[in-house]
Amino acid sequence: MIMGLLYHDVTLLNFDDAYPWQHKLSDFADEWIELKDITEANLFCTHKALAEISHRLSERSGRGITFIGNGNYHYVTYLLLSEINRPFSLILFDNHTDAKLTDGMPGLLSCGSWVAEAAARFPHLQQALIVGVCTERNLYPPNSQSKIVLWPNTGEPQKLLSVIPTEDIYISIDKDVLDRAFAVTNWDHGNMHLQELLVILQTLVREKNVLGIDVCGELPVPPADVWRHADQLRLNEQANLSILQSVLCA
Repeated sequence: MIMGLLYHDVTLLNFDDAYPWQHKLSDFADEWIELKDITEANLFCTHKALAEISHRLSERSGRGITFIGNGNYHYVTYLLLSEINRPFSLILFDNHTDAKLTDGMPGLLSCGSWVAEAAARFPHLQQALIVGVCTERNLYPPNSQSKIVLWPNTGEPQKLLSVIPTEDIYISIDKDVLDRAFAVTNWDHGNMHLQELLVILQTLVREKNVLGIDVCGELPVPPADVWRHADQLRLNEQANLSILQSVLCA
């Protein structure tokens, strides 16, 4: 039941030049959004930077599949969720909960806090289901615990479907949920097999109304060192292509 618009709208965000090296993935892009010039946005994002990112996202032509870049910018999902104006569930594939509170850093949104912030601030978000998490199992934000559900392993797709309370869902994927045999990120990894991820994605797309999808988990590599990491970059591109194709062909 994926929204038809997802078949046509693939957006690449350029925070860190992750995608110019992924030529096959770039061929699918309908739109690039340049964000590399925005400061105070790596790992932790200030209100000023967040407002500028939000402004540039609002001008994009489509609302489909968004490739964010490396996991340091995963908080962009928070902005994408803020556009949803009806009850929905977030299905997050991630090796981390991303639900830490930033009490010691007021005014900042981070790649580790955005789920907690979304659960606390977005009334339309009915549940955040975090699939494949292997670490930080007990890190819940105090005011939104009831909205956050951990699902360490996908298991039977139908069992996962049974705990999703809404017909409308948003899917966010951090490739650090995968075993390092299938992707290489700048964070510690889970142990999910790529095929396991693809099967559950196809099930979600067929059985639920998907409002949007995003993917992050690229390996940040300086331009001068791209050749040193060519195999890792190819592996990440192949994972991205497999995710994209599995969604488009479901």
